[in-house]
Amino acid sequence: MSRLTFMSRVDVWTVAAFFILLWLPLIGSLAGRDAEISESEKRELAPLPRLGAEPGDWQALPAAMEAYYDDHMGLRDILIRSYGYLEIRWLGASPSDRLVVGKEGWLFLADDAPIAQYRGIARFTRPELQRWRQVLLEWRDWLAERDIAFLVVFVPNKHTIYPEFMPDSLPRVSDESQLSQLTRFLADTSDLPVLDLRAVLEAAKGQARIYHKTDTHWNDVGAYAAYREILAALAEPLPHLAPGAPIPVRYEELDGPGMGLARMVGLDEVLGERYLFLHPLRPRAAIEPEQRAVYAERTRKQLPLDMGTRDPSLPRALMIRDSFANALIPYLSESFERILYVWERSMDPQLVERERPDVVIFEIVERFIGKPPKQRVEAPPKP
Repeated sequence: MSRLTFMSRVDVWTVAAFFILLWLPLIGSLAGRDAEISESEKRELAPLPRLGAEPGDWQALPAAMEAYYDDHMGLRDILIRSYGYLEIRWLGASPSDRLVVGKEGWLFLADDAPIAQYRGIARFTRPELQRWRQVLLEWRDWLAERDIAFLVVFVPNKHTIYPEFMPDSLPRVSDESQLSQLTRFLADTSDLPVLDLRAVLEAAKGQARIYHKTDTHWNDVGAYAAYREILAALAEPLPHLAPGAPIPVRYEELDGPGMGLARMVGLDEVLGERYLFLHPLRPRAAIEPEQRAVYAERTRKQLPLDMGTRDPSLPRALMIRDSFANALIPYLSESFERILYVWERSMDPQLVERERPDVVIFEIVERFIGKPPKQRVEAPPKP
């Protein structure tokens, strides 16, 4: 075989391979099932555009079609996983602008708010601090007129508790954070009942890992430490309705797939998680097996959750919360006859009137404090 013939065959195979790789995603799109949810990114995919009669519909069609093809390209999840693996394992870089690859396998959310808060760049103006105080005081005073206690709970970002695992490429400009600004301002200018969980979590961190390495949230150990602190804070405003001692728990460790931040780049099966569980012993407010699917669905859709022991000797509560309260639910529910968990940023006066709780707990994670709650109290007159 001549050298020319050999090189010609190599060229033919190279060109063939190129065209196969070029057309493979399209073939995969035509042959595969058109999904609505990305398994790797855990989000809804762009729908097939519908062409209307308005001129604006035609103008928006190219961008909508591009978004649809980008989201439904064949082998998309495989390509995302491969790219993510290459970036993280080989290059030590992040494959997504929403993900920070930290040290020793730690992953962090890269959204603007937590990064700016971690670096000390995000700052409150005095009017913004005053707005926070005004809204919380209105809530507190309106509840006090109805003999309802009030507690504000601030949960720190993972970046705040574990700065040592953040990459050196994101240096801190200042140790002063928005959370520090806000808690100090509220303490100096009001008598609002505020629970800042940073100190208790810093102490708990010395005993065990308290946040997930591949997720934004705390694990059971962190949530349990926060739960104990919440109970201690409620002992003063509810002396005649003391929720009682923290419930006993059983510790367990299991290895499993990575969580939300790993799934974001399709690497949950590659970047595993060591799960630290604290299971309540003899729980009275546990979810019955036949109701667990409904509970999970309501949690996923951020719908209200009605929990509690149904023991009339215990108090009733309403918790205005975000996703960090998910891990609190198994513990906190044991301390109340009924507690309604509402995924919101504002207080619904009509809901309070209907529930008639003994206490309203407002829980919010640090990355959401940049904007004060929008809604003030506008409610029917006191009965």
